[in-house]
Amino acid sequence: MKKVLLISPDNVNKKMSGPGIRYYNFARELSKTLDVTLFIPNKQTDFNFSNEKFKVIVGDKKDLEQEVYNVNSIVVQGIAFRLYPFLKKIKTPVVVDIYDPITLENLELRKFMNMKDRVIYHETDIDLILEQLSLGDFFICASEKQKDYWMGMLSAVNRVNPVTYNENVEMKKLIDVVSFGFNNEEPNKTKKVLKGVWTNIKEDDKVLIWGGGIWNWFDPLTLIEAMKQVCEKRKDIKLFFMGIGHPSLNVDTNVADECIRLSKDYGLYDENVFFNDWVDYNERQNYLLEADIGISTYLNNLETRYSFRTRILDYLWCELPMILTKGDYMADLVEGNELGYCHIASNPEDLARKIIQLIENKEDYEKAKNNIHNIKEEYRWENVVKPLVDFCENPYTSSDKIEKVKVFYKNEGVKKYYYIRIISKIKRILKRVISIFKK
Repeated sequence: MKKVLLISPDNVNKKMSGPGIRYYNFARELSKTLDVTLFIPNKQTDFNFSNEKFKVIVGDKKDLEQEVYNVNSIVVQGIAFRLYPFLKKIKTPVVVDIYDPITLENLELRKFMNMKDRVIYHETDIDLILEQLSLGDFFICASEKQKDYWMGMLSAVNRVNPVTYNENVEMKKLIDVVSFGFNNEEPNKTKKVLKGVWTNIKEDDKVLIWGGGIWNWFDPLTLIEAMKQVCEKRKDIKLFFMGIGHPSLNVDTNVADECIRLSKDYGLYDENVFFNDWVDYNERQNYLLEADIGISTYLNNLETRYSFRTRILDYLWCELPMILTKGDYMADLVEGNELGYCHIASNPEDLARKIIQLIENKEDYEKAKNNIHNIKEEYRWENVVKPLVDFCENPYTSSDKIEKVKVFYKNEGVKKYYYIRIISKIKRILKRVISIFKK
């Protein structure tokens, strides 16, 4: 049995975000046929791993360094090569997970910063990505659209070359699609959490649910504007945000703060619009199964074009008809398969119409539920991970690395990377100190 090491880029806890969810499920699926070790960066964890078939290393870098020499393949994502520089010295085949085009995400996330800082951060992001593209033996991304984006970047650093092309003209030995997924098991409701339980959400209300957090690259403000119009016609339609922060990282949530402020200005806060802190991973189905529509709104920009909205997979899992913004992979999926409606970006009038229409048009609503039931199978974790399982069962060093084909990348960003990390840490500390003094 081959051994594989998964290095999670984020904490795995009862409350966790997309990257932690992804690596936990990678570990579950790969451990069916492989000897798996999952490293999580937590200092400690409240997650129960007792029934799992894989080994877990909780935050110990020394144990991690020992483990890298005992496995046949390694899977990494994000800044792993910078956090654990010993990974650059090993000969073990490495899978680089690039399902999240972080450079595009950060263009939106950092819009509130001054331009000088934004440019410095962006240069560091690019350097991190180029380093990953130069070191990986096999790459996985979330969609065919993303794959085209990454193929351009791989070509720029000369990883798409005569050697790799000769091995496979489709380049599937270099890069393949491993999207996000949802549980293999059907969702099981264990308790009531919203209707008749949450203050001001009645048993017969219609609930729109926003899965996951409210990040700066989303557009919840258009949704709040739309809800103002919806509530002028129907008071029984409620909007519930499952999370407004991040369970493990210190992420700026300027848009979330503005979203709460706007809902208060319109008199919707805790009346028709509700904000939750964060939902435990193994309890999220209780909220989703009580909802009537899954919703997500975002801007028409570059991040949207190449995104893969991971929590929307939970809408499929719980067979929730959905309303999404036009322009990304998920919107194409919804429109192409009639899984709900898509609205025009930044258009609250159009969004309000679509919300009321999907609730009131029972024929379209039932058709969406049936269509979701018919297509959801391919997005179960056991199905989406197949290219990763295939590699880890038969790992290999990329042929162009063996032939020593020149890579057009020079590692010049390490010092800048650590400088930025130190500056960021100082800023966070100052922010906390200032907030303490204000109190």
